[in-house]
Amino acid sequence: MDSNAFTPEAEQELRETLKRCSPETLEAAIAFRKTGDKNAVPVIILGIVERFMDPELRSKLSNGGDDMKFSEDLGIDSLTMVEMVMMIEDTLKMPVDNNDLRDLRTVGDVKKFLQSKIA
Repeated sequence: MDSNAFTPEAEQELRETLKRCSPETLEAAIAFRKTGDKNAVPVIILGIVERFMDPELRSKLSNGGDDMKFSEDLGIDSLTMVEMVMMIEDTLKMPVDNNDLRDLRTVGDVKKFLQSKIA
């Protein structure tokens, strides 16, 4: 069996993983898993980041751009960052080394890092 095949079971698992994310995040994740479309990655990342943020701060994410800092601007602590990365790993089906996490301070850092891993 092809380990990259996107089965109905895999889609259900993805839906469960992303159940508290926006519908756009889920659609992008399904598109990425089915086609490998790298353009879906920023949508997935922003959707997962948003899911872990306080609702009052979410507008900062959509208006702030790639230079938004996780802790200072978005109120995301290191434990939440680990949870986010684990969800991104599950969604994109790619491992992220804990040593790499230290350098991921902004939304742009995460996007660039994951785009380079996918390339």
